[in-house]
Amino acid sequence: MKIYDLSREIMSTRPFEGDPAPAMTRLANMADDGYNLSTIAMSLHAATHVDAPLHFIRRGKDVASLPAEIFVGECTVMTVPGRRLDAMYFMRYPSTERLLLRGGGELTESGIGYLYNNGLKLIGTDRESIGSPSDERSTHLALLGYGIAILENLNLTGVPDGKYMLSAAPLRIKGGEAAPCRALLLDLTDEL
Repeated sequence: MKIYDLSREIMSTRPFEGDPAPAMTRLANMADDGYNLSTIAMSLHAATHVDAPLHFIRRGKDVASLPAEIFVGECTVMTVPGRRLDAMYFMRYPSTERLLLRGGGELTESGIGYLYNNGLKLIGTDRESIGSPSDERSTHLALLGYGIAILENLNLTGVPDGKYMLSAAPLRIKGGEAAPCRALLLDLTDEL
């Protein structure tokens, strides 16, 4: 079994424009205290993370309320062209509950509706954000409005397109509109 770690390292990953850089503070250290203890201050959207409906929807579910099973299960990795991805584009591929996109394609309203109507529960991207650079809000609102969880800022380098098992549960942060996660893909093809 091969495991791909899709998570970006939090402290060294460039923050999303306008977000603060993560900062770690050492409260105790081995030399003086006999143990290490640190705190971290960061945006909930730092590095690889999950967006919950609360990110863009008033009274939407927070990240702690999202069912864990959304983030664990069969997943498809797909390289997409740098163009608009509508329903017609996705009709050519088998439906999936979890889809990770590599590349600069922009999801359209029809593409999102098609994916939702065919059972999509989670969508991920190797970009900093699933939204288009010109309109972050609309893409997030459409996906989160359908209850589709968003996984952003993945490292898909070296991961071939195909079917995998995904584990990408976010930290349970009550009231959080997002949370960091450790996203792993398991390639089980050798196990079959």
